[in-house]
Amino acid sequence: ATLGGSAMINKLNQSALLGIQRSTQGMVRSAAEIARAARPGEQSNMTRALVELKQHEHAAKANIKTLATGEKLLGSLLDVKA
Repeated sequence: ATLGGSAMINKLNQSALLGIQRSTQGMVRSAAEIARAARPGEQSNMTRALVELKQHEHAAKANIKTLATGEKLLGSLLDVKA
C-alpha cells in the first residue's frame, strides 16, 4: 500500500506541476496581449486578457495548494513508513 500511495502522490504532484506550468504560460500570453492592447482600438482585447490573466492566477494558486498537499501527504507517508 505504501508504494501505491507514494506513486499516487507523485502523480498528483506531477499533475500540479504541469498545471502550474500551463498557468504560467497562460499568464505570459495574457500579459503580452495586455501590453499589445495599449494601442488604440485594442481595449476589448485588454479586457479579455485581464480576465484570462486572473483565471490563470487562480488556476496557479489551486495547483500550488495541490502540490503543497501532495508534499504534506508524502511527508506523512514517509513518517508512517519510518
